[in-house]
Amino acid sequence: MKINFLSKKYIGLVFCLLLLCSMQASAACTAVYVGSNVRADGSTIIARSNDYQDVWANHITVTPAVENEPGRFMPISDDGKVKTEIPSTTYKYTSTPYMNSTLEYSNQEHDAAVATNEYGVSMTMSVTAFPNDEALKADPLIDGRLCENTATDLVICQSKTAREGVEVLLGLVDKYGSNESNIAIIADQKEVWYVEMYTGHQYAAVKLPADKVSVFGNEYNLEYLSDYEDSISSKDLTSLADEKGFAVRGKNNEINLFDTYSGNNTTSEYSHMRTWAGHKLLAPSNFSADYNHDTMYPLCFTPDEKVSMEDVCQIMRDRFEGTKYSPDETERIDMRVIGSDTSLSAHIVQLFHNLSSEMSCVNWISSGPPVYGVFVPVSNDCINVSDAYGANQPASQKGNFDTDNYPYYLFKELCTRCVGPDNYDVYGEPVQKYWNEAESNMFDSMSEVLAHAASIKDKNERANYITSYCNDMQTKAFNDGKDILKVVIWEQNKNSNTFKIERNPETHQMTGKEVTLSPIKLDLDASKYKSVPN
Repeated sequence: MKINFLSKKYIGLVFCLLLLCSMQASAACTAVYVGSNVRADGSTIIARSNDYQDVWANHITVTPAVENEPGRFMPISDDGKVKTEIPSTTYKYTSTPYMNSTLEYSNQEHDAAVATNEYGVSMTMSVTAFPNDEALKADPLIDGRLCENTATDLVICQSKTAREGVEVLLGLVDKYGSNESNIAIIADQKEVWYVEMYTGHQYAAVKLPADKVSVFGNEYNLEYLSDYEDSISSKDLTSLADEKGFAVRGKNNEINLFDTYSGNNTTSEYSHMRTWAGHKLLAPSNFSADYNHDTMYPLCFTPDEKVSMEDVCQIMRDRFEGTKYSPDETERIDMRVIGSDTSLSAHIVQLFHNLSSEMSCVNWISSGPPVYGVFVPVSNDCINVSDAYGANQPASQKGNFDTDNYPYYLFKELCTRCVGPDNYDVYGEPVQKYWNEAESNMFDSMSEVLAHAASIKDKNERANYITSYCNDMQTKAFNDGKDILKVVIWEQNKNSNTFKIERNPETHQMTGKEVTLSPIKLDLDASKYKSVPN
C-alpha cells in the first residue's frame, strides 16, 4: 500500500528545503561522535555523510608536506577569487575531494570532505545548519567568503592539534567572515571539538566529553556553554543578540544558544528525525519513544552499551528500519533518512590514543553511498592509495559514468539499483550483509596491522607496510563491488517482468498469487578481508 503524505503544507516545506539545499552543497549530512570512554578499544570516532543529490564523484588523495616555501595561497571563497596566505611549512594529509570531472561539471571547489594530517589531527565539516531570521538579519552571511569547500584543507594543512585547528578555523571567520552556516568537528588523540558557525561572524565551539556520544542531522544542538569543560566563542556572540533583541536566556540567566540563534521554528523533520534516529539507535532505553518535533534531543548523551565500529556503520546506513517512518518498509516518500542514496561519500575516522600521532588515525571511506557500499581504510601514515580509489577522472570526461574505473560511480550505481521498497530485500540486504562481514574483518585486521606497525622502528618501512595493507583492502573491495554489481544487474534483468502474478506452468492459468522474489546469492568470500601482510 502506498501512503501519500504530500499535503500542500508539506510540498511547501519541501520547496523551502530544496531552496536551502541549493544554497549550500552538503545540505543533508549526518554526523556522529563517539568518545573514547564508551568504546571497547579506547579509540575515538567521528563520522559524517557528505550528502547532495547529484552525481559528484570523489576520490582519495594524499597531499605531501611542504617545508619552508613562503608566499603560497589557498582559496577562501568557493570560486577561488578570495585567497589567504598559508604558512611556509604545511603538513601531509589525506582527504577525499571531488575529481576534476566533477569540478568541471559542478563548478565547485574541490571540498576535502574529511582530512587527517601527519600529526593525527582530523576534521570533518559541512553539516549545514540553519540560523533564524533575527540572527541572520543582525549579522548576515558574507557572499564569497569562507565556505565548507575550502575550510577543511586550510585548517588541516597547518594544525598540529585539534585546538589549534579550531583556532585556525575561527580565526578565518574573524578575518574574512563566513559564507555559510555550518557545523564542524575537529579531533586529535587528546581532544574533540564541536564547532557551530551561525552567521557571518558568530560562532561557538566546545570540547566534547570522552564519556558521551553525539548524533545529529542538519541542525544546531548546542544550548549552554557552561555545560562543557572548555569552550571558545566569538566576542559578540552574546552582546549582539542582546543589543538586537533576539537573545533567549535560560538557566542562571545564561544565553541559550539554540533558542537564540536557531530555535524550534527552524527545526524540520528533514533534519530532526535523523537526530532522533541516532539517539534511538545508541540509547534506546532513554529515547525509545516515538519521534517528537518539539523534543530537544541533547548534543551529548550516554549510550546504553559500548559503541563498536559496526554500530557506527549501522548508523550511517540507517533507513529508519523497524519504524513507521521506514521508506523501504512503508513506501513513504516524505522521509529523509540517514542512509541515503544521495550520499556523495561517507567517512568514519578512528583515532587511536596509544599510537604515535603519525599513524594514529584511520579514515574509513565510503566513496559513494555507504548504504549498499563499503568502508575501506586509509591511514594518515599512508604514502599513497590504490590505483582505483586514487584515480582522478579528468575534466574532459565530465558526464562519463564510469563504473569500471572509479569506485564512486560503481557504488553509486550499486546503491541506485538496491535501494527502495521494490529492491532492498531482494538485492540490497544480501549486498549489505556481505559488506558488513567484510568490514568487521577489516576492523580486526586493521588493529593487527597497527599493532605490528607500532613495532617497526624505521618510519618509511612502517608507512609502506600500512600503505600496502590499506591499498590491498581497497583493491579487494573495488573488485568485489564490480562482481556484485554484475550479479545485481543480471538478476534484475532476469526478474524484470512487470507481470507480477504467478501462473500455472502447465495450464498457464493465473493463480492470483503475487510473485515473490527470493534474495540474490553472492558467491564471494568475505574472509579474505581478514588477511594481514607479513
